[in-house]
Amino acid sequence: MEKIEKLIPLLPVGSIFILFCSSIKLIIYYKTFNIQIVDYIEIQEFITSFIDDLLLYSCIFGITIILYLYDFIQDSNQDYSLKSDTPELYKNERRITLIISIIILITIIVSAYYSNSTSKLTTTICVGSFLFLSTFRIYLSSTTMALPFPLFIMTIIIIYTIMYGSTDAYKIIENKDQLNYTIVFKEKTYYTDKNLKYIGKTGNFLFLYNLKSKRATILKNDELIKINIKE
Repeated sequence: MEKIEKLIPLLPVGSIFILFCSSIKLIIYYKTFNIQIVDYIEIQEFITSFIDDLLLYSCIFGITIILYLYDFIQDSNQDYSLKSDTPELYKNERRITLIISIIILITIIVSAYYSNSTSKLTTTICVGSFLFLSTFRIYLSSTTMALPFPLFIMTIIIIYTIMYGSTDAYKIIENKDQLNYTIVFKEKTYYTDKNLKYIGKTGNFLFLYNLKSKRATILKNDELIKINIKE
């Protein structure tokens, strides 16, 4: 329980880190459309985005606790004094995890070479990086070295954040989103289609993106009446 007790004081720091990741996700998402979102969003809206992502990051945190407990059990069962002598048990563990890590790395490279979809490529690279880091960390644990658990989890969350922001944007650019919007202003109505896409809104602005011209349109919400969504 000593390791769990050490985690509790880190919760506030973890919340700040997740808030930071949520902000980075928004920046990556809008940057894909050449929009500097920090110029159009209030500070409190970054906090709101953190709340929207809270469930997803809570799931990651839950997985983190499980992995942390697994580490604790594994550490208590391993005899680290034997590692310098490379007993057969650790030799096999090193060999297997290193082979798996190399296979994952090769798969990522091959997928990147043959991929024709940026959103799928980003997902493949991020998921592959997660699997590679996980197996490589197991490999390191069978040696006298180790990848610190907090650093491992922070890296995984950052990878997830990059994937989250990038894939959402490229699904729109690659015309893979299934929703159509009717955006009604006081003097004009916008209808999204296969060329004109709705990409989001803040408290004061609304963003559209034209796939043909590859240009974003930024509208003020002062006269926005309603937004209707249909599949």
